[in-house]
Amino acid sequence: MKYLTWATLALFCGFCAAQAKTVDRILAQVNEDIITLSDLNRKIAEYRAQLETKFSGDELVQMMQKAEKQALQQLVEEKLLDQKAAELGPSSDIDSRVSTAIQQIMQENKMKSTDELDRGLMAQQGMNLREFRDMLRKQFMRDDLIGGMVGSRIALLSQEIEKYYKDHITEFSTPEEVTLSEISIPIEGNSQEAESRANDIYGRLLKGEAFAVLASQYSKGPTANKGGITGTFQLSKLNADTVKAIAGLKEGDVSKPQKFNNLYVIFHIDERKPVTVRPLDEVKPELKNRLYNQKYTPEYERFITQLKENAYIQYFEEIK
Repeated sequence: MKYLTWATLALFCGFCAAQAKTVDRILAQVNEDIITLSDLNRKIAEYRAQLETKFSGDELVQMMQKAEKQALQQLVEEKLLDQKAAELGPSSDIDSRVSTAIQQIMQENKMKSTDELDRGLMAQQGMNLREFRDMLRKQFMRDDLIGGMVGSRIALLSQEIEKYYKDHITEFSTPEEVTLSEISIPIEGNSQEAESRANDIYGRLLKGEAFAVLASQYSKGPTANKGGITGTFQLSKLNADTVKAIAGLKEGDVSKPQKFNNLYVIFHIDERKPVTVRPLDEVKPELKNRLYNQKYTPEYERFITQLKENAYIQYFEEIK
């Protein structure tokens, strides 16, 4: 479990701001436990905080109505999980884990004593430290239950990890890149004259004259004042004629003059980076996490369905 900072405790705890006073009533019974309207209101506060950042007006009202149904079902599931966790009992290190979590929260919020934390909890969340400990303890027990009943049933075979890697290899690949400079000689009336000028420059380049110097002197393109530097590109995104012109050239090579519409262009390969693929061993933890998440939801739903089938659940009021 990832410990929460002080700023996110409001959502984690499920305690909302002061609600308008209303007569509390029972909405549902889950075995021996009940879910009340005040329970739902506290849970709804979590949804409202998120929805208000995305919706407003009538749309917010509609989304909140959907959220009420989701919140009630989540409360039912939490009751079932807590009951099952209590039946199986806590782990032997539960209290030390709770203490560690509290210490981490105090460190993150620069609190010097548990009294300071107690006052902060009461002021911001309406709960004291003892209640907060109980809440953390219950959450840890719930996490342990899910880990044992859901997570332990998820198997990740080497073959499926390797297949997923092969099927999604492009996601772990960096495409070939090339950094180019160019000298552009426009065709101004006489095509042969422009071609001859381009070939002459090409010959001087082969003899060792600096590409940037000749580009500054003779290129008529927009990059001439930068020594002909055009930039770095993914090879797959260059036009086909350019790719053909630089095919087989290594870093430091120059291309023969190529005719492009109304000009001749000479390319210089400033840098060439081949396709690189992150090895399987490097990305394996990420792949395992992806595959685990894909399998987790159906396995969790199976477990919850089983708990519901073995439980007594009655709704006393329909949430519209």
